[in-house]
Amino acid sequence: MTFRKILLIFTFAALSSVFYVGYSASLGRIGFPLDDAWIHQTYARNVSQGYGWSFEAGKLSGGATAPLWTLLISFGYWLKIPPLFWAFMLGVVFLASTSVLVVRCFEEIDPKISWLGLYFLIEWHFSWASVSGMETILAVFLVIFVFYLLKMYPNRYLLSLCLAASVWVRPDLVTLFLPVLVWLLSRRAGFGFWQPKIFVIFLLPALSIIAYLIFNQWVSGAFFPTTFYAKQAEYAEMRKFPFLYRFWQQFSIALIGSGVLLLGGFFYQIYHRWIAKDWEALSWVAWYLIIVGVYAARLPVTYQHGRYMIPAIVVYYLFGLQGSVILYRWLVKKRRWGWILARSGLLSWLVTSLAFWWFGGSAYGRDVMLIETQMVDIAKWAEKNLPSNSRLAVHDIGAIGYFTTHELIDLAGLINPEVIPFIRDENKLAEYLDRKDVDYLICFPEWYPRLTKGLQIVHQADSRVVREYDELPMTIFRWNLNSFISLKEEGYFDAILYVQGF
Repeated sequence: MTFRKILLIFTFAALSSVFYVGYSASLGRIGFPLDDAWIHQTYARNVSQGYGWSFEAGKLSGGATAPLWTLLISFGYWLKIPPLFWAFMLGVVFLASTSVLVVRCFEEIDPKISWLGLYFLIEWHFSWASVSGMETILAVFLVIFVFYLLKMYPNRYLLSLCLAASVWVRPDLVTLFLPVLVWLLSRRAGFGFWQPKIFVIFLLPALSIIAYLIFNQWVSGAFFPTTFYAKQAEYAEMRKFPFLYRFWQQFSIALIGSGVLLLGGFFYQIYHRWIAKDWEALSWVAWYLIIVGVYAARLPVTYQHGRYMIPAIVVYYLFGLQGSVILYRWLVKKRRWGWILARSGLLSWLVTSLAFWWFGGSAYGRDVMLIETQMVDIAKWAEKNLPSNSRLAVHDIGAIGYFTTHELIDLAGLINPEVIPFIRDENKLAEYLDRKDVDYLICFPEWYPRLTKGLQIVHQADSRVVREYDELPMTIFRWNLNSFISLKEEGYFDAILYVQGF
């Protein structure tokens, strides 16, 4: 691949991501489309300032799932680069790098179809992920990189490094060992599976996994980040639905958009690889279905456009595109009806891809507005107006932790894992808040209807954005009516007398 082509891909990637950021700016705000991105920013800022792996400066905690992504974010603070710009720039780099690798893969199949790799620049899930401020786009790149190394450039050192890094981005990416093992087994006659040089591939990843477990045990007292346990506990009710229903929900994430037009190609490519006994290719299908099954079994959520599944759906798109090319070429050789059907299908796919890329920008803009007007604005208001010595119980903690200096109690359990066993029990949560001497509760009222019932409202975020979701805005409630706080007529607070419990 020429340098000019790579430069063009990076340029198109930047344009795709800038369009999304520009769309949110046209609605009035630039920011992140989910609160969790601010969690990474808070950890990264504390790391860069010498406070260690902490959300609240100096207090070790395991609330960040992707340590490698957090460290990459922290470099922006060391370099004094605005955090939003740095996060977006990283996203563009990984989006473009993903497309470069896919273009190379298609070039190997047939140079005439290499342009299909550009699809990954406009597929709306990936464009959204590139400017989400989250590790999702890095995980996408790592999956594609492993695929590329196994198919195109089997360098055992790079492969080992990639597998080792993936553990620190997403714990579920440890499953990438499956296609690697199948690849090794299918080539054992070629260079000897049991040769010492083969074990080089697994040595660094094994050490990385051990280090990852030790790291989490050190910062949180458990072998996995607290998010691993908290999210499963929070959405345990959803596991009551039939497994096949949950499986379909996760699988269908790839079908939202032009991916639905690749469904026939996906299954045809599976059939084609099965006939050819291409176990390496089929191992990737198995990996994809395993990821679908794991999330269906343990965390069957599809919110935030299915961001947990986005790194895995790259396999669906790769196989769907390859199978669709085979079907297209078969159809154009048929009579006129086949030629018309093939061209119509191609045109429909192109139009749908561009349409959903545009709609994805709109969704991204609304997501940003939701986080900015609810989480970010409420955090800035709390920092300015609530007494500095007050204790805040919060769900979610991202923006609140980044923009305030108050002591926080995390109702989602990310930095307070003791909450996890009763995370959905509002009676026990109330007792917990009392024991912690919480002064204010900050949340969406619908999330805790019993906990917030009858509480005095101190401040509410702008309700215009949440109105379309038929929800009440993020609200600050007074929890503990301490006698040292009084409310001014204009809605601000004064510390007038500290007589705690008097």
